[in-house]
Formats: sequence, C-alpha cells, structure tokens
Amino acid sequence: MIKTIFLLYLLPFFVLAETSLKSSDMSPKKDKIILTAAIEEIGYAPYNYEENGEIKGFTIDVLNYFEKHSKYDFEFIILPWPRALHLVAQGEVDLILTLFKSPKREQTYHFIEPSYGYEVNQLFTLADSKLDFTGQLQQLTPYRIGTKREFSYGKTFDQANYLTKLPALTEEVLLKLLLAKRIDVAISNPFIFQQMMSEQDVRAQVKAIEPFVDITPVYIALTKGRDDSEEIKSTFGKLTEQLKASPYYQELLDKYLLNFK
Repeated sequence: MIKTIFLLYLLPFFVLAETSLKSSDMSPKKDKIILTAAIEEIGYAPYNYEENGEIKGFTIDVLNYFEKHSKYDFEFIILPWPRALHLVAQGEVDLILTLFKSPKREQTYHFIEPSYGYEVNQLFTLADSKLDFTGQLQQLTPYRIGTKREFSYGKTFDQANYLTKLPALTEEVLLKLLLAKRIDVAISNPFIFQQMMSEQDVRAQVKAIEPFVDITPVYIALTKGRDDSEEIKSTFGKLTEQLKASPYYQELLDKYLLNFK
C-alpha cells in the first residue's frame, strides 16, 4: 500500500519529514527503505490520479512493481510542479514522476534508464478557431501558446524559441486562459485536458488539434542528494528493463491506452 502525504508547499521540509516518518506508519514497512515521490494534487492522468481516495495510474503500477521486486517502498508528497522539481533537486524529496529528459536536467537529476513509457502532447484551441496545424511548429508563430511553467514538451517544441509561449502554473489555469481568449492555443497532456473539459462542461467550446505535437519518452527522475542514489538508480533501471520485457507491461499499456509506439 502506498501512502499519500498532503503537504502545503510553503511549509519547511522538516515538517514534511516529521509528518511522513511516524513510527506507527512505518511499522508495517520496517523491512523496506521508504522513498518519497512528488506528485501534483491535480494528478497527471493516466500516469497518476486519484480515484475513490486512492492514488492509481500507469506510473503507480510501475512503482508497485518496483516495490514488489525490491527493498524499496514509496510515499507520495503532494506539491506544485515547480516546487517538486526544486525539492528533488535539493535532495529533500527522492523522486519525481513522469519527467522528460534533457541535457540540462541530467545535470540535476538521475534519470532511471530506460524510459518506462511515452507521453503525447496535443494542442487545444477554441472551437471557432481557424488554426491550421499539420505538424509544423512554424505554423504556430502567429499565436499565443499557453504552456505549463517549468514543463517540457519535448526537445523540438522546447527549443522553438520563435514561438510565443505564455507559462501558467497548472493545466486548469491554461484552460481558463483559453476560454477567456487570453491565449490562442494551449498545449497539454490530452488525457488531463479532456478530463478538465468534461468536468467543466466546456467540450463544445474547445477542440483538440491533430496531429500530436510530439511523442516523448518519460522517465522517473531521482535526486542526486542521497548517498545511495547510484544503487537506487541501478536497481530501478534493471527492474524497468525486466518489466518492459514482460507480458504484464503490455497489459499496462493496453489498460491505460498508452500504446503510442
């Protein structure tokens, strides 16, 4: 069982440590090494999300596989994305989930190799928009594009400095900005954006643009601030290879509609 810890991101980390390491909580897992994993409160479907009070998703099933086949266990800490990146970089949280790899990020984090899956990013605009996109990013130069702050959308999009990119803290904010016409286009994980559109009953006002902007490998990233980080990286890398070679991995891809490759 993976325990979820709700944390106000402005609290100092010693409060986090005191909250997450109560002896009563740890006793059933006394033979396990507990690693903390940062996730967002809104979730990141289908990789991690809350359903009936339980954290589920593709990444969670991967972590459960790691737990079953290793000496490690996991506890979640709910954090805004920029704060999560910072705390893992500082070694105050151990793992961040569903991260794109870049040379700059490799200087800060250990990436568990190989990648454990793929993610797509898609453009969304208002239903009456005349935007024409056939996969060439240059077609987006006339538009204001809403992005999530400190988020990567793949190497090609990230390096397209000729585009007008307006960062926001969350996908919820992106949807509000789009509906208010303060941006012309939003780029997002389509699972998350479609879910928000349904919850807010605005599907008739917004349309998804095809093709996808990119299909990008995603990784679990590990802090470099632990003395045993190299051991953890090696263990999880071997387990990722073992998982991807098993029939169970294909079952997970089918279950979460992640057969992009």
